[in-house]
Amino acid sequence: LSCRHYSRRGVCVPTCHFTQGETREFAQGGECFECHPECEHVEGSVTCNGSGADTCTRCAHYRDGPHCV
Repeated sequence: LSCRHYSRRGVCVPTCHFTQGETREFAQGGECFECHPECEHVEGSVTCNGSGADTCTRCAHYRDGPHCV
């Protein structure tokens, strides 16, 4: 089974929560994954581009080198 757009935990969805919603996501291989908890939710823009604390667009608290802490 494959989804037309994206999959979230095995359920087909039209899009991931890239720019809105309580939990922000990024896509990899057609699957939606949650951003790291230390990433700040950026309204109307992408919050992260990967799962690590070093992939955040902005940090919710502080940045230590490339990582949000």
